[in-house]
Amino acid sequence: MNETYTLEVLAEITGIETTTLIQYQEHGIIRPAFDDETVRRLRRAEHLRESCEMNLDGLKLLTHLMEEVEQLREELRRHQRPQ
Repeated sequence: MNETYTLEVLAEITGIETTTLIQYQEHGIIRPAFDDETVRRLRRAEHLRESCEMNLDGLKLLTHLMEEVEQLREELRRHQRPQ
């Protein structure tokens, strides 16, 4: 089961300030339902922000593209499984 978190708990888990989390949410980088998937997305976004010095618009674009790639990979895996 995927656990949900409050904004404060999410900030504690990820080490990201609540104001930054709110900005990420306002820009569509994370969704309002704070769960384990959100933690994963935040860690990826923070890595990109720090290593590539990306702004919020760039983070939004890149995280959405990476999600699409993951969805396509999962779809491909489902089609490749023996029937």
